[in-house]
Amino acid sequence: MLKRIRRHFKWRMERFYHPNRWHLILDVSLITVIVVLLAVMLGLYLYQPKISLPSWIAPANPQIDLNNPPLVVSIEVEQEAIHLGDILNTEILLKNSGNEVIKDLVLNLKLKDENFTISKIETNFEDDVDGNSSNLKIENNKLMISEMAAGATSSTKIKVYFKSKNRQTNLINWQAESEYYFYRQLFKKIIDLPDIKIASSLRAQASAHYNSPQGDQLGFGPLPPVVGLPTGIWIFLKADASGNFKNFVMSAKLPDNVLFTDNFSLLAGNLNYNKDTRQVVWQINDLTSTNKDYRAGFEVQLIPEASQEGKSALLASNIKFQATDSFSGLKVDENLGSLNTDLENDLINKNNGRVISQ
Repeated sequence: MLKRIRRHFKWRMERFYHPNRWHLILDVSLITVIVVLLAVMLGLYLYQPKISLPSWIAPANPQIDLNNPPLVVSIEVEQEAIHLGDILNTEILLKNSGNEVIKDLVLNLKLKDENFTISKIETNFEDDVDGNSSNLKIENNKLMISEMAAGATSSTKIKVYFKSKNRQTNLINWQAESEYYFYRQLFKKIIDLPDIKIASSLRAQASAHYNSPQGDQLGFGPLPPVVGLPTGIWIFLKADASGNFKNFVMSAKLPDNVLFTDNFSLLAGNLNYNKDTRQVVWQINDLTSTNKDYRAGFEVQLIPEASQEGKSALLASNIKFQATDSFSGLKVDENLGSLNTDLENDLINKNNGRVISQ
């Protein structure tokens, strides 16, 4: 090996270096540069110094901690349970914790199953105190912000409306999906939202009858009612629920010239009359969706007064009901108004109840 090197060096001396010394100078210079570069590389490898590159040669897409993305999303839901059709109030809090602008931010509210749909999302731009409302728009249940400056925060209150596709299910499972660009990189994240309970529906009816739907006479006395003469009419109550309810109470107040006759029928619950308050009260402790026979009826006796001549006489007023939904804990209540001798639900005697004189 050494003999070959010597022969090669002797050959280069005779061929290049003796005729022209610049060849020797060039070769020595190149060997020196190579040795220096090897020494620098070895030093960098051994000591590994931290070097800050100028911004103009910095990488276009820096390393980003995926466990701590630049956008912080917090969604606060004000209610744990609602009635179907009511507003669900929600506040969306956003913060750009990065050092660059976030662009094309999309927040999509989605249902996890097909039992419900989001029918509408509304927002009040006056509630946006951070000035991001100009960039915010809502489209197809998506909230979109064109850009969000570094360090910026946003608080937006929205109203969410739901529709049911399956009334056998009373629980809304949903989530939010965020999507945005940061340093020209696309970031996506799923945010789980708390389940929302939907109160079951409860319907109640009150109707007055002189004849039953089958045509049987239930009442007594003249019809149309006659001033000073008693006329007997039956008032029927009915309840029907899509879920389970507790403490169902339905009540009605009788006018001074209408008497409770103590004749009543009862398929469920308890029926009571208070003479002092003139209130008829129907109570059921536990009302379920499987029972369709929640009915009660009672007879009243009307003695029309002279001031009621030519008019329909009042039979019961302030008819209302209330109950507590067992699943959601929400109260359901409604005022059904009043009943008079028009007998709207009596197919035979409808609109035949104006009081006449003797």
